[in-house]
Amino acid sequence: MRKTGVDSAAPPVARRPWLGATIGMLAILFASSCGYREPTGQRVPPPIWTQLTEFPVPTVPLSEKLRLLIWRDYLDPKILAFFEEHYNTKLEIVYFENNAELKEIFRKQPNDFDLLMPSDYVVEGYVKDKERPLLAPIRRENVPNLGRVKQILFRSPYDPELVYSVPMFHSCLGITFNIKQLQHIPRNFTLRAASDEENMLLFGYRALLDEPRVSLSAALIDDGIDPNAPSPEALTATANRLIKDVRSLGISLMASTLPEKMISNEIMLAVNWSGAAAVAAQKNPNIRFVLPQGRKFVQVDSFVIPATSKRRYSAEFFLNFLLIPEISGALTNYSLYANSNNDSTQFVSREILQGPAYMEPPFGSRIFFADLGKLEADFEREWIRIKQASAPAKAKIPSLLKSAEEELRKRDMAH
Repeated sequence: MRKTGVDSAAPPVARRPWLGATIGMLAILFASSCGYREPTGQRVPPPIWTQLTEFPVPTVPLSEKLRLLIWRDYLDPKILAFFEEHYNTKLEIVYFENNAELKEIFRKQPNDFDLLMPSDYVVEGYVKDKERPLLAPIRRENVPNLGRVKQILFRSPYDPELVYSVPMFHSCLGITFNIKQLQHIPRNFTLRAASDEENMLLFGYRALLDEPRVSLSAALIDDGIDPNAPSPEALTATANRLIKDVRSLGISLMASTLPEKMISNEIMLAVNWSGAAAVAAQKNPNIRFVLPQGRKFVQVDSFVIPATSKRRYSAEFFLNFLLIPEISGALTNYSLYANSNNDSTQFVSREILQGPAYMEPPFGSRIFFADLGKLEADFEREWIRIKQASAPAKAKIPSLLKSAEEELRKRDMAH
């Protein structure tokens, strides 16, 4: 029988012990260097979470459903299906491609969701909005596994002490490239090669993320400008430079399809997140990931509960479920994005731990995206100008694509 009831004022969840299977994998310390990472390999780890014999038990009936607005390809459908069946709660999911789309959907449908999955600077903006409360505080007694989150995230600038958010995944921004096609390893976000010849050969094989805040901030860093506090004039100047680069270098703007284009050798050089680089590297052994020189962006994708949700307790229970170490580890094994759960590392595939996903910049060089306030509209306006100039007019040089495909064929035959 389906459980019912509105639970916004539900009592705390009592912590219940559960047994985890004994797993003989050692935790791997991830590197703090700027060198490139090798591919993650092909081995698919077993579903460790299925070996659990006990799961948390709610102290009150959960809601019939939860409405989620989340990134695509983060949460393993098998785990979501298990939660639905085990707890008799339907998960209704809407996916978004970038943070701008999430904000627009939530703005138009402020009462429709129980959980959102924004990036850090969006969380900061929601927390700072004083006109009306947008987020409900996370009740720690209902999410005891929040204590497993890496301690550094409790000192994050976007939500100090994690009052409103539950960090789930983190990544760093770098350059993904095909080592068989580049003569020199790139060290900045301009995607410009060392020689005119190589720039010509790579025309049409480059990509930026189709997200104004991310790609414009990367360009500002290259121009020596603080990406969290640019003047409108400096932002326009950087956008003008980026427009010229997009046209002269044949740069495409992509979102969730970028890893696939890297795998198929349709893109050879891109600004990308470490987790997405791991996805591409798993299937294309020629893919590498490198952090840029200078300051390095780190981004955290968290869950938040809208203040309008009437299923707050069920949402908190679901978050606590995702933070079971075996579950968090399995989510990383599925998505290849590093998770925030400090106790999950032993359940993450060794190849992933040693690959791009767990690459970490030194602490002194890290920079978070900050909420821009009214300046965000300027970023979006400039990005529209850049997108209008983004379609390459010239054709790619096909020899690059053919040589990359031939290399992959040789490797497949060797195996």
